[in-house]
Amino acid sequence: MRASHRQHRLPILPFLLLCSSLSAQDTVVLDASQDNTLYETVMDTVDNQYEVSNGAGSYTFSGRTGEDAGFKRRRSLLKFDLTPVIPADAKIVFAEISIYQSKAAPGSPPVSMAMHRVLQAWGEAGSDAVGAEGQGAWAEAGDATWHHRIFPDEPWSTAGGSFAATASAATTVGQQLQSYTWTCTSALLDDLNGWLSTPSNNFGWIMVGGEDGAYSAHRFSSRENNNIDQRPKLTLIYQSADDLFRDGFEATPDCP
Repeated sequence: MRASHRQHRLPILPFLLLCSSLSAQDTVVLDASQDNTLYETVMDTVDNQYEVSNGAGSYTFSGRTGEDAGFKRRRSLLKFDLTPVIPADAKIVFAEISIYQSKAAPGSPPVSMAMHRVLQAWGEAGSDAVGAEGQGAWAEAGDATWHHRIFPDEPWSTAGGSFAATASAATTVGQQLQSYTWTCTSALLDDLNGWLSTPSNNFGWIMVGGEDGAYSAHRFSSRENNNIDQRPKLTLIYQSADDLFRDGFEATPDCP
């Protein structure tokens, strides 16, 4: 009598679940795609140019200058492009911004520097300030200035930049020349996930702070800085769209 043989087939579904869970959460570190400084000046006249910028410079600035520079305000613009790296249907669950301070006004006290969501598109062109770059360079076509989001024809709706009144994140910046971190907040995640679903609304953030007192200007390394390690970074953790496949072992840092 011939012995009978049975074929036993393993179910495929558990294997598929395991494979899918491996890609449920990912961490990426992004470089800035655009940055610039708004230097407070009067608006250009027909006969004279007053507006300055620093689209191609090594530094950006935020705070208020001292007497030698006219007690003028400075605001840093910063944008990161999410779309080439993160799927549009993903969810960002953690974010932090890291920016290196390369110089601070002598004797200036620690100040809170806040990131506000920008409400209008702005430009970064070829202006490139000399020396310490604190005075900027003449604005070129396409630059952002205090009065123009895109110089010379497209003004901000409000001089000094159009941005949300409530800050998305803030940190205290002191005299130390080091990287400072804007840690994760629910507002920061709201900005990022909104931009992920609607990239056309991504105009980045503007750093505002230290404007109540003089000698509070701070200088930060820009995305064009020669020191790659000092360029602005955005660290993100995001989850895949199909959260069904998460295995529960992913560790996500806290985000208040």
